Amino acid sequence: MLAIGLGYLAAGFGAGIIMLAAAGGIARLSAAALEGTARQPEAAGDLRTSMLIPAALIEGLGFFALVICLLVALTLNGAVAKSGGEGGTSASQSK
Repeated sequence: MLAIGLGYLAAGFGAGIIMLAAAGGIARLSAAALEGTARQPEAAGDLRTSMLIPAALIEGLGFFALVICLLVALTLNGAVAKSGGEGGTSASQSK
């Protein structure tokens, strides 16, 4: 049962790390675009367009990885249900 609990913990940590990394990537991308706009204001439209596409890709990758972590947690939940829950024996085995 400890292994399943550690699996849930790992899925939670993985989801947190994924979201922090995605937020950091988008923040760095936005900072670079704003710096470029400050240096050359007439290129603001082009910089905004070229910033939005990678930001959407980073966000999509973050959501995909989050779904993977949630699937791991749900798979662990199915393993707990098959093993019979907390007691380790199912109701059909005790009859």
